[in-house]
Amino acid sequence: MRVRWLAVLVFAVSCSNAAEIKGRITNVVGGEPLGRVEVSLLGTKFSTSSANDGAFQIEAVPPGNYTLRFSSVGYRLTTVPLSVSSATEVKELDVNLAPDNFQRTDKVEVHADVFQNGDPIPVSEMNLTSSEIKQTSTVLANDPFRAIQSLPGVSAAGNNELFAEFSVMGAPFSTVGVYLDDVLIPPPFHTMPNVENGASLSLLTSETVQEMKLLPIAYPERFGDEVGAVLDIRTRDGSRTPPMFRLAPGMADSDFLSEGELGDEKRGSWLVSARKSYIGWLVRNRLGSDFSDISFYDGDVKLSYDVAPGQNLNLYALAGHTSVTTAHPESVDTLQRGEGDFYFTRVGWRSSISPHLLLDSHAAFIRQPFAERDAGGRESHNSYQEWSGGSNLVQSWNENHVLEAGWTLRRLSDSFPARSVLPNGSVLDFMANPTGLKADGYAQESSSFLNNKVHLLGGVRYDHQTDFPSNPFSPQASVSVQLARATQLQFGYGHYVQYQFPPSQAFPAGCVSAEQEWKSSNHFTAALERRFGENVRLRVEAFDRQSSDFSHADLSPCVGRVLQLPGTHTFMHDYSRGIQFIAQRRSANRLSGWIGYTLVYARENLLYSNRLTQTLSFSPDFSGLEDQRNSLNVFATYRFRPTINFSGKFLYGSGFPVSGGLQHGPDGTLVAVPVTRLGTYLRSDFRVDKSWAFTHWKMTLYGEVLNLTDHANRIVTSQIFLPAGGLETTTSEALPITPTAGLAFEF
Repeated sequence: MRVRWLAVLVFAVSCSNAAEIKGRITNVVGGEPLGRVEVSLLGTKFSTSSANDGAFQIEAVPPGNYTLRFSSVGYRLTTVPLSVSSATEVKELDVNLAPDNFQRTDKVEVHADVFQNGDPIPVSEMNLTSSEIKQTSTVLANDPFRAIQSLPGVSAAGNNELFAEFSVMGAPFSTVGVYLDDVLIPPPFHTMPNVENGASLSLLTSETVQEMKLLPIAYPERFGDEVGAVLDIRTRDGSRTPPMFRLAPGMADSDFLSEGELGDEKRGSWLVSARKSYIGWLVRNRLGSDFSDISFYDGDVKLSYDVAPGQNLNLYALAGHTSVTTAHPESVDTLQRGEGDFYFTRVGWRSSISPHLLLDSHAAFIRQPFAERDAGGRESHNSYQEWSGGSNLVQSWNENHVLEAGWTLRRLSDSFPARSVLPNGSVLDFMANPTGLKADGYAQESSSFLNNKVHLLGGVRYDHQTDFPSNPFSPQASVSVQLARATQLQFGYGHYVQYQFPPSQAFPAGCVSAEQEWKSSNHFTAALERRFGENVRLRVEAFDRQSSDFSHADLSPCVGRVLQLPGTHTFMHDYSRGIQFIAQRRSANRLSGWIGYTLVYARENLLYSNRLTQTLSFSPDFSGLEDQRNSLNVFATYRFRPTINFSGKFLYGSGFPVSGGLQHGPDGTLVAVPVTRLGTYLRSDFRVDKSWAFTHWKMTLYGEVLNLTDHANRIVTSQIFLPAGGLETTTSEALPITPTAGLAFEF
């Protein structure tokens, strides 16, 4: 008995003299503690997992030199060398982990609001973190625009999930402004104009995008170039660490990414990525040979360097090439083969003039050429090109007051084939080369009062574009009032103008006058939001967009023979209004995601001339193409174990209109006709990520099943206007149940 107690005493003394390694793990995005992280000492059997508060502890570690490894699915593999010099030493560490597609840094940035991410509280927005972008982009496409399609109030345009376009709460994609690092850009898609039986993807991937924000209604005038909604995309810098590499072969594409520090003192970083796709083969394999064959490759590079304290110089370049071949052209005028390119280059300078004054300037160049050949053998070429520059100045002149102002100057040019009918009936083909100069500026003030219980945001914008007569000033204002400790009431208003480029051209030979068109829109919103802790919110929002289309005809080219209405007139009205409910939980631990239901009415009317009386009047309201009444968007992700993560999406839409509109009545007026809609859209996706960590590298297997229920979602593949009137529509089944898989190696 004495021997047994002596043995226990010796063991207890030895344990009390053993070293201990403990600490806390946080997420670099927001500083939230991370649970379910595997912590191990390489070369030993010592291993543990972090608790929900991020704490970990390894006891009874003998003296020696070790490498401590932190591993969790969805986060970068991190190793920390350490030395235990004595049996009584206690090593305590604070470690932050970065998501797989996030810039690696040693600094934890904490934001008080996980949903607004530092933006003025009155702004209505839905933002996606880098982890959410990765989980919702789908393994098949790896496209951040697919991630946007999963947000509340957003639907794939026309139910066509093969294309990257989307509708936002009744606003068509043509009215959504896409901003890439503060630069308004054309949609950065791999596609060709007028391709219906095919697919499109963006040039961006989830690995190079750090954050995306969707501003659906009454957004700040800084983004006031379009009248529907705003998509603000921020690319990420490379990691300021030794070089890291990522190789990801998949069923639809393969991509490679590398990044690392720039300079000996970690004053800068570099990032390079490239991707080669074979999604055309996969689409044709799943949907049939009637669909167009699309192939592409793309790449981007980003350099960032701190030339002095508070002074950062950065360069970003994005480029891609697309090839499209139509399987069965319907006529000699149908596209048979097309080639397209997209080039974007941005140079930026970010200057912290003082702790309260920040200046961010940039210059950018965009070029987008296309070459097409139709089934009849005719070739055409067109090329869009733009130079732009601008600055944003932010001054925190008081603890509760922030003033922001900026300007942008854009020179736009286009080149495309055009056709004019001469008075003798002959046709004149020529190349049109319109140019335009667009200047704008804005100023806005964000202020808080009554101990942050009242927040105000107000701004004004000035717009001017060559040849466009309009009112140049556009106001915006929003207010948020804290009704209770965790309840806010929000109101917003904004006026926006969207200009057409290129404008209609004047062809004196054909005696057709020049005409410019633009859209003007007023936004109204009211929302009630309730928070439950820091990670859960419930939100109900009512919204209303009221838009008008204007035209201005130039009488000078054809005096006495003008075909258009003289002067400036309104020729169309439209509105999209409804209500939205959102429940969202955002956390790096346990369950995270959202549920959003949106009810929308999108209707329009147009100016017409009565056949009998020759009088002008507006038609009755009729359903627009974005009039999908009901939509439901659900997304959830859960890190089940340190090496396994589950996620899923459920998307529902009641169906977009495909035909309807107006027809002439017996008295010469226009009357609305019954609307034909696509069938119900229903799609469920399920995804699992499984990772394996090794000494200096990590492997992740991505498995996903798209359209798990194999619902037959119909899409429009062609439309023909019949000679006797009416519209003949052909539909086809979109993506069937599709299992996909991909691998990623990080080292």
